[in-house]
Amino acid sequence: MLTETAMEYLETVYNITVEGDSVVHVRLAEKFGVSPPSVTEMIHRLERDGYLTSDRASGTRLTPKGVSEAENSLRRHRLAERFLQEVLGMDWIAAHEEAQVLQKALSPAIEAQMVEILHHPTTCPHGNPIPGNAPSAQDYLRTHQAVRLGRAPFDTALRVLCVSEVVEDETALLRLVGDLGLHPGANLIVRQGGAVDEPKLIIDVDSRQVVLDRSVADKIWVYEPERALLPNAPVLAAATS
Repeated sequence: MLTETAMEYLETVYNITVEGDSVVHVRLAEKFGVSPPSVTEMIHRLERDGYLTSDRASGTRLTPKGVSEAENSLRRHRLAERFLQEVLGMDWIAAHEEAQVLQKALSPAIEAQMVEILHHPTTCPHGNPIPGNAPSAQDYLRTHQAVRLGRAPFDTALRVLCVSEVVEDETALLRLVGDLGLHPGANLIVRQGGAVDEPKLIIDVDSRQVVLDRSVADKIWVYEPERALLPNAPVLAAATS
C-alpha cells in the first residue's frame, strides 16, 4: 500500500506532467522540503513498484498504474474541496486544507453520493479538473489552449482557468490570488509587463487594476475564451516555470 508521502509524489509528478514540464528532482526536493538524495530514493522505490519510470532519455514519467493512483487520489481531494466549499461554505483555502483529511474517509458510496449532491462537478474550487468527471483531465490545459499568465499576450481578453498545484506553499498562493480577484472565471487583460524577464505585470482584473509578480503569474493558467474550444485551434506554447 502506498504511503501518504508516496502518493503525494505521484500527484506532484502527475501535475507537473499535465502542465507540460519535465520532472526535475531538485524541484521535487523544493516542493517537499527534503534533500535531493531523499527524492532519488523515493523515485527509485516508486519505479521498483511499477508506478513510474525514470531514465535520462525520457525523464520521470508515471506508468498507467501510477496515473491511475494519482488520478484516484486527486479525484477524491478535488471532490472533497468542492463539497467543503459549496455545501459547508468554507473558503477555498480552508477547503483545500481540510480536504486533505476528508479525502481519506471517502468510500466509493460516499464519493458517488457527493458527486450527485454537487451535480457532477468537473473542477475543484481552484479550477483544476476532477478526474473521472472532467473529460480528459490530462489534456485539460491543452483543450482550453491555456498559457501561464506570466507568458500571456498583452491587451487581449483573457479568463482565469485554474491555479497551479505545483507550488511549495499552496495556502499562501491561494490567499494572494483570492485577494487579487484572480479566481477561476475572472476576466482580465495584461496591460504592461515589458520583456519576459521583467518581474512585474500590470493587469486589469474585471473592473480594477492590480500589480502582480511574474513568478506568481506563472502559477496562474489563463485562456482566450473565444479560442479555447475551437476545433483545430493552434496550441499556444506553455512556458516552463
